This record gives sequence, C-alpha cells and structure tokens, in this order.
Amino acid sequence: MPGPAPFRAGRATAGAPRLLLKPSAALIARSGFGCSVRQGSQQRLRPLRSTGTDERASTGTDERLKSTLADLDALLGIKEEEEQEEAKAAASGVNAESANLELMQSAVTAEVAKLAGKAGEGKATSEMERDMTDQMRKLVERAKQMTEEDSSDRSQQKEALQQEFEQLLNIFFTGENSMDKADIKRLKESGVFGPLTFWVTEIKNLEEAGNPNAASGVLIRGNMRSDRASVFQSLCDKVQELFGPKYSVLMIEDPEALGEDEPAPRPVKAADGSAAAAAPEPRVAFQVVLTSEVTPPQTNGWKVTVAGILLLLLMASCVQLSLVANITKLPKETLEWLANPDNLNTDVLPPGLANWDPSPYLASAFPVAISIIGVNFMHELGHRVAAAVRGVKLGPTYFIPNLQIGSFGGITPLLSLLKDRSQLWDVAAAGPIAGVSASIALLAIGLSQSHPGGLPQELLVPVPTQLFQGSLLLGSVTRLALGPEALARPDVMISPLVIAGWCGLITNALNLLPVGCLDGGRMVQSAFGMQALSLSAFFTYVGLGLGLLGSSLSLPFGLYVLICQRTAEKYIQDNVSPVASQKQTATAMAVLTAVLVLVPMAPEVAQSVGVGPTPNLFM
Repeated sequence: MPGPAPFRAGRATAGAPRLLLKPSAALIARSGFGCSVRQGSQQRLRPLRSTGTDERASTGTDERLKSTLADLDALLGIKEEEEQEEAKAAASGVNAESANLELMQSAVTAEVAKLAGKAGEGKATSEMERDMTDQMRKLVERAKQMTEEDSSDRSQQKEALQQEFEQLLNIFFTGENSMDKADIKRLKESGVFGPLTFWVTEIKNLEEAGNPNAASGVLIRGNMRSDRASVFQSLCDKVQELFGPKYSVLMIEDPEALGEDEPAPRPVKAADGSAAAAAPEPRVAFQVVLTSEVTPPQTNGWKVTVAGILLLLLMASCVQLSLVANITKLPKETLEWLANPDNLNTDVLPPGLANWDPSPYLASAFPVAISIIGVNFMHELGHRVAAAVRGVKLGPTYFIPNLQIGSFGGITPLLSLLKDRSQLWDVAAAGPIAGVSASIALLAIGLSQSHPGGLPQELLVPVPTQLFQGSLLLGSVTRLALGPEALARPDVMISPLVIAGWCGLITNALNLLPVGCLDGGRMVQSAFGMQALSLSAFFTYVGLGLGLLGSSLSLPFGLYVLICQRTAEKYIQDNVSPVASQKQTATAMAVLTAVLVLVPMAPEVAQSVGVGPTPNLFM
C-alpha cells in the first residue's frame, strides 16, 4: 500500500533503484515514523468533528470515519501492533520515545554495516553511522511536529519533510551508486572550474557514460582553457582539500570525443623567440571516483603463498633445462637406452652409468641453471628499484616457469595508483633493461669462451647448429662471433653461458611484445596511447597464432598472455599527457628488436648467412 504523499514524492525524486529503497522503508517503519504519520492523519480529521451548530449534523459522518479507520487498522494489523508495543512498554517501564531511538540506532547500525560491506570496507564507519542517525532523528522530529501542529498551511511542512527524506536517501546511497550530490555542488562552487581554466559542459555518472563496469563516480566533460597539467593539479589539490582521501581524480581522453582535438591550441614560444602554434592536444575529461575503487588489489597471504610456490617451480624448471641441455654428455649406451620409450617404464638402472663420472656433466649444467635464475631475478630487480625510486608499490612476483627456456618471465602487479604514463614507462622499462643487460653479458662471455682455448673441452656443450636458426638476430650474431666454419658443421661446441644468455634474451623479448600488461604493452601504452596498444596487440596475437614469433614457444606463450596478461594497465591518474620523445623512440626500438629476436630464420636465409650445414642437393 503506498505511503503518505511526502514519501511518495521523496522516492520519485531520488530516482534510486527500487531494491535499494527497501532498507530505507524498513528503517523508517522501525523508528516509529509510520505510527506518527497514521496518528497525524487522525488528528488532521479533527476539524470535521468541531463543536458548534454543525456538531450534531456531523455526528454520523464522524462515527462512519471512526468505523472506517478502525476497519483499516484491523486490516493492516496496526491496532494489534500498537497494543503489543504498549504492553511491552508498560511491562518494561521504558519510555516510548527512548524505545524508538534505540530501534532507530540499531536499524542504522545494521544498514551502515550492509552499505559498508557492499563498498568493500569490511565494517561500518562511525561517520556514516552518525550522519544517518542524525538525519533519521530530524526526519522523525519533523514528522511529529507536522502531526502535532494544527496549521492550515501544510505545503511548506510537506516540502521540508520531503527535503529531509531526500537527504536521508543521499546518505543511504553515498558511495554505493555515484558521487554525492552535495559533494558535486561543493566541487563546482570551489572555483577550480571556470572560463579561464576548464569550462564544464556536462557532468554525468560514469555508469551513464557507456561503461557499466566503471568505478563509482562522475565524468566531467568540457573545454580546456588553460594549461592541462596545471588544471589537473589544481583539481587534484582541491579535491584533496575538500574531501580528503575519499575521492581520486583521473584525467582521460574524452570517451565521447575520441579523435577530436581541443578547439584552440595555445601558442607556444619557439626556439627563436617567436610565437608558434602548439601541437593539437586530445580533448580530455576528468573522472572523480572513489579512491577505494581505483586502488589496485592489495596483497594477502594466499597470494604470497602462490608466489612462493611459483618461485620453487621456476628453480625446478631451470634445473631441468640445464640437465637437458647437457644430455649429450651422458654415455652413448645410456642415450641409446633412453631413446627407447619402452625402457622408460622400468626401474632398471640405465646402462653405462655404473662407472660413469658425473662431475663434468654437473659442472657444465650448474652454470646454466644459476645464470637463467639470475637473469630472471635481475629483470624483477630492475622493476623494483625503479618503483622504489618513484614511490610506486609492487606486489609479489609470480614467475611463470617453462621447460624450454626456463621461464616466461613474471607477473608483477601494481599496488598503488600511478601518477602518469611516464611513471608507468619508467617502471615497465626498468625490468627489460636489467634483464637484457644481464643476458647480453652472459652471451658475450659465453661466445668468447667458445673459441679454441677459452674453456676446457670437457666443460663445453655440444649443440646442434640447427638450433641457432630459431632467432634471426641471435643466430646472425652467433655466426659473426664464432665464424662461418663453426656453424657450418652439424654440431658446435659452446660455453654453457651461451645457452643461459640465449634463453634470457628470448624471455625478455617475449615480455617486450606490445600486448596487455606485458612490459612491452605497458611501454607502448605509455608512449603512444591505448589505440596504438590495441593495434599492436592485434598484430602480436596474429604473429603468435601463426608461429611467426617464438616458433614452438608461440602457442604456450600466447595462451599465457590471453589468460593472465591481456588487460591493459588502468591504474593511472594522468592517462593523457605523453611521455618524452626519447622514450617513444626507445619503445619503438625495443619492440622492433624483440621481433627480430623472436622471428626464426627461414631456411633460405639460414643457408645464405651460413647458419647450419648446407644440404647437398646432388645426393
């Protein structure tokens, strides 16, 4: 049954979802407000029973009204509820007013806990509970005053009651749907927006901006009239001053004006002192959102446990790789026995191992395992040093083991909101810089040791020269370092460090591919924007799907990216301001180098450069 007129108006004005209004109605009923309104309706009927000459004439009407109200009370069960409440109050000796206040307080506490749980805070805040309790008290007092006063003009009282109810709804829905209306008003009146800074044309909820999964907050669209960086900083400072850490400000490209530039680029001063037109800037918009919704997920116990397990698996995969890389050092009869699949299901000791000395085998395998683990650690150390210098928090690293190259790298999540794209580039690029540097050092030392007289023959590892055809760039470098004669034979003796350096460069090249949250994806996103990242990611997926990038590694690495790393980085405050041109050039060179490392040699190219034996076409 619909409630009194002020409540119906309050619900329509609030525009809140029907489901979310139920707790509010329950609160009002439990606070005793429904009884006050009913009693007020009876008191407003008293003028019909006035004394005077019309009293006898209205006796029948008065009796009929009483009978109708009594029937209505019986139908709704109000009379029974009143008698039960009065009996309980008489038995306990508690005043009705204090009982209502206690009911109100318990209801408010339950409602705040529910809203706080939805917001992910875990427990109700005292500030929200205090605001809701005060507003409920005002609403009850206003309703009682309205019913007790005998005033002929009740329109103003109804309007005041409706305003009180709307304020209560705003408290209920603050932090659940969008930015509070009062907070929006305070922000608009703060003076940060204006004809000389940022002329606001529209303010809308993020849910209405075309992204239903957006954070709770508002999108502020308009025209930039001043320096973009200074306006953004002023807005951040003003939001911090007005609301503290409650809200965060994000600057993005206007989603409804993609491809459009600001109407009037500001003139800049050229090197010779003359005025020159500034380069067109993309049209921007601001998002004011709850800080809790733009803060990356934090680390907990089970995440640390998973990271530790993956670290152990990384070490195991590196040890396995080192043992397999030196398998040719096993006795010949042992290799022949292992080549038969039927022998693998028996518990018999392989022949040839009874009097075999494993010292040379382990001496050449140990450097491979330690070096590959070291390259992965250096990569992650680069990320963490750069993040610590710039005040960025990182979560535990989740290493992804692989049996072919030891590791696909690691997933290093962000735990803090980044200031701008330049900060993202610095943190993302630091890992490949450290990892590639360590890998190049290992490869250079290993190639120098592979020349005659570099290492004892028993410490060198025989490797089929066909394996060097797996990388266009690395195969060419190896051919230049060892000479055409060394790679013209079916096998070549190399240092174990060549294997470690090679695997390290492949791992870093895979992570420099421009897709998702890989290091290369973050660098491209920072240097060229989201559109460039989407385009480059498409071609990367095509290359991985066709096996053009990474050969036999393309399928497992592509699945890993699709499952774990396909989403671009989103925890950036200023996602518009570009990085320096030097970083853009470095990003393009890094991606191009990674592609050259991962693209295998075609047989014709391998034959022309002299990598691998040349087939005899006349036999």
